[in-house]
Amino acid sequence: MAIVDMSKFHLMSFGYDRDLLLRDLQRFDYVHFDDLQVEDDEAYAALNEVEVPESITEINEELAKANWAIDILSPYKVKLGMITEMKLGQKSLTLDQLNNRAQEFDFDHSFEELKELSDQKTALLQEKTNLESQLDELSPWTKLSLPVNDLYGFNSVKAMTGSIADKYVANLEKDLIDLKETYLEKVDSVDGNSYVLLITTNEEYDELAEILRKNAFTQIRINAKNSVKDEISDNAMRQEKIDSELKVLEDKIESRAYLLENFEIYHDYLDNKKTQIAASENFLSTSKVDIIEGYVPTKKEEEFKNLLTKVLGEDYYLEINPADRDDANVPIILENNAFAEAYENTTAMYSLPKYNEIDPTPLLAPFYAFFSGMMVGDLGYGLLLFIITFIGLKVFNLKKSQRNFFKFLMYMGFFAIVWGLIYGSFFGGVIEMPKLINQETDSMTLIIISLIFGAVHIFFALGIQAYMDFRDGKPLDALFDVGFWYMILIGLVLMIAAGPLGLPAIVGEISKWAAIIGAIGIVVTGGREAPSMGGKIAGGIYSLYGVTSYIGDFVSYLRLMALGLSGGFIAVAVNLIVKMLFGAGIAGIAGGIVLFVAMQAFNMFLSYLSAYVHTARLTYVEMFNKFYEGGGKPFRKMIKESKFFNIINENE
Repeated sequence: MAIVDMSKFHLMSFGYDRDLLLRDLQRFDYVHFDDLQVEDDEAYAALNEVEVPESITEINEELAKANWAIDILSPYKVKLGMITEMKLGQKSLTLDQLNNRAQEFDFDHSFEELKELSDQKTALLQEKTNLESQLDELSPWTKLSLPVNDLYGFNSVKAMTGSIADKYVANLEKDLIDLKETYLEKVDSVDGNSYVLLITTNEEYDELAEILRKNAFTQIRINAKNSVKDEISDNAMRQEKIDSELKVLEDKIESRAYLLENFEIYHDYLDNKKTQIAASENFLSTSKVDIIEGYVPTKKEEEFKNLLTKVLGEDYYLEINPADRDDANVPIILENNAFAEAYENTTAMYSLPKYNEIDPTPLLAPFYAFFSGMMVGDLGYGLLLFIITFIGLKVFNLKKSQRNFFKFLMYMGFFAIVWGLIYGSFFGGVIEMPKLINQETDSMTLIIISLIFGAVHIFFALGIQAYMDFRDGKPLDALFDVGFWYMILIGLVLMIAAGPLGLPAIVGEISKWAAIIGAIGIVVTGGREAPSMGGKIAGGIYSLYGVTSYIGDFVSYLRLMALGLSGGFIAVAVNLIVKMLFGAGIAGIAGGIVLFVAMQAFNMFLSYLSAYVHTARLTYVEMFNKFYEGGGKPFRKMIKESKFFNIINENE
C-alpha cells in the first residue's frame, strides 16, 4: 500500500541493437525513459540527440488511414446493447498476438477497396447535392413553357430572366409603360420574390437595363437545356438512379464491416510501433553507442537485467541503483490493496504524490467511503447502488479502470447502507425502521458528530505530516509544525467544551495553558526559515493567524450533516406527495408509483453526486493541505492503452 519503489538505470548499448532492444523493452513494458537533452548536462555536451527515423511519418500516414477506415466502418458495427457489450467487454490480446494479427492483415488492399467505394459514394452524394441545388433554382420557373435554349437564342430580341421583390413589381410595371416593345411576364412568386421574364428589342435594351437596376432586379440565368418541366423531370429521375446506386454502394461498404476489428488491431499495432520507435527520442548517442537513462520498478530489476542480457548478450554497460528519494523526476506507480485501489483515481485527479511523499490513497479511502455514505444516509439508496455495482463486478468483463470505478461506487453504496441503518431511513421512510439518530429531531447531535468527525480527519492529516517528519529524520519539525498545532487546537476545543460538558475546572485550566504554549511555539518557530529576525517574527505571527483557517475547516464538516438532511427531507416530501396521490383512486395510485420511482431516482442521483463532489472537497481542501503537496509524474509504460482492446502484459 504505497508508492512502488523505483530503481534508476544508466545503460550504454550499441546503436545497431536499438530496434531490437526497444522491441523487447516494449514487451517488458515496465520501463520509463528519461528525456536526455544535450544542453541539460555538460557531461553530455559531446553527444548527439537521437533523431527519430522518417518511418514515423509513414506510420502517422498509415494511422490516419486506419482511423479513417474505422470511422467509415464503425456505423455498421452490430449493436449488442449496453448490458451485452459490458458482459462481453473488450477482447484481450497480448502485444505479440496484436502484432501477429496486424501483420497477417492485408491492410493496403482492404484500405484501397474501401477507399474506392467511399470515393464513389462521395461523388454520388456530391452529384445529388448539386441536383437538389439545381432543383431549388428551377422550381420557381416551372410555369415557363418555352425551351430554355430557345429563350436565350433569339437574334432580333433579347430575353432576360430574374427576380424582383414583390413590393417593387408594381413600380416596375409603371416604369415599363413607355417601353412599347418590351414584354414583362410574372412567372411565379416565392417567399416575397417575383420571378419574371422580360423580352425586349436591342433598341430598348439599355433603357430597360437602367429601369431594372433602379428596381433592384437580380438577373438569373436558368440552368437548363429543355423546358424547365422536362429538366425537373430528368433531375428527379437522375436522383432516383443515384439513390439506387448509393444503396448498392452502402451494401458493399456494410459487407466489409467484418474488417472493422482488423482495422482496429492494425491501428493499435501502428500506435505501439510508433511509441516504440519514438522512445529513441529520449536517448543520446555517439557514432556507435546509445546512452539511455530511465527507471524500472525495483521488484522488476532482475527481470530487466535478464532481458538486457538476452537481447544484447554482453555488449552493454548497465548501472542500476535505488532511485534518489528526493529526485523529482522519479515516475510514480501506486500499488494498493483491493479496497484502497478503488480510490487511486481520487488521488490522481488531485495529483500523484512525489517520490519522497507517501501515497495518500489508503489514508483517504476509509474517510472518503465513510463520509460519502453519511451524506447519502439512506438504506434504500445504498442497497440499490450496492447491488447494481456488485452484480456488475461479477457479471461484466470490465477493464481495470472500470472495475475500480464500480468498486468505488459499491463502497459508497455500502456505507450509505450503514448510515441508512443509523438514520432508520429506507427511501425516506417508506418502511418504518428503528433510528439510532433521528434526522428530524437530533440536529444538534448531528452537528456535534460532524464536528467530531472533522476533528478526527484534520488531526489524522496532521499526524501524517508528523510521521513524514519523523521518517525523514526531522523530529523537531514534527513538534513545531504539528505538535504545537495539536496543543492549540485541542486546548481551544477543551476550553470551549469544558463548561457545557461539565468537565472539572482543572481540565479547562490545563487546556488554556496548552493552547497558550502552542500559540507561543507557533509564533517562535513558524517563521524559522526566514533569513532575518524580523522575518522570523512576522512569519511566526502569520502562522498563528492560520488558526482562523481551522475554524473554517471545522465548519466545512457540517456538510456531512447538511447533505444527509437535505436528501432525506426531499425523499420524505416525495413520499408525502405519493401518499396523497394514493388516496385518489387507481389513477392516483398509478401516478404515485410513477412519481415515486422518478423522483426517488432523481434524488438518489443528486445525493450520490453531492456526496462524491463534497467528499472530494473535504479530502482535497481540509485533509491534503495538511500534509500533501503532490506533483509526481506518472510512470510511462511502453504499451499504449487502447480504446478498442485490452492489451495485456504477459509479465503481469
